[in-house]
Amino acid sequence: MARAATNLSTSRSAGFGMTAKRIPVLYFVAALMFAIRPAAAGTQEQQLLETVRGFYGWALQNGDQTVKLEPRIKDIAGSTRFYLDMTTLTPFTARFMQSGYFAADFPDAVARYYRRYDAQFKTLKQAEFDEMARDGRGPQMDVEDMDIFFCAQEYEYKRKFIQGMKIKSASFAASTAQAVIVSPYKWETTFHFRKVGSRWLIAGYCVFE
Repeated sequence: MARAATNLSTSRSAGFGMTAKRIPVLYFVAALMFAIRPAAAGTQEQQLLETVRGFYGWALQNGDQTVKLEPRIKDIAGSTRFYLDMTTLTPFTARFMQSGYFAADFPDAVARYYRRYDAQFKTLKQAEFDEMARDGRGPQMDVEDMDIFFCAQEYEYKRKFIQGMKIKSASFAASTAQAVIVSPYKWETTFHFRKVGSRWLIAGYCVFE
């Protein structure tokens, strides 16, 4: 943004002959400001953003303990086979619900994600397990290779990072909403919301939809 401002200043000092060059820069700056705009205080968009920031603040404090309960792939002793241990699914989703930032149907979104893989693994044939054991089994689920809260590779997230998040776009329909949240690193994450009373709560996000 600073570079664009410098170009504008130079164009003005050069006189009428620079007008044609100045117009594209103006369009670029205007488009950038419109694409990722700050949500006005008190608006529904601001409420969505504050819910997301609140959730991420909770994740900084409780993420380590919550991740320990995440359903994980486990090897079967004496075999090349593995399975998805779903026994911790309920306490895992309960941790999210205890934060106060999630709608009642969020656990269903999480369950759909893990059950899809659970069913997929159960259809694998022995030859497929053997092949993976021989060649090396990489990540079988998205969540094995990312931070499940920030939907990106693991990083040392801090409060300043959370406060730098903005809304790229948002849409509303009756008691539901959807928003694309942009981080200071320009990562984009889609959140789904449900209005409960006067609050917008998270019904799904990232892979949990």
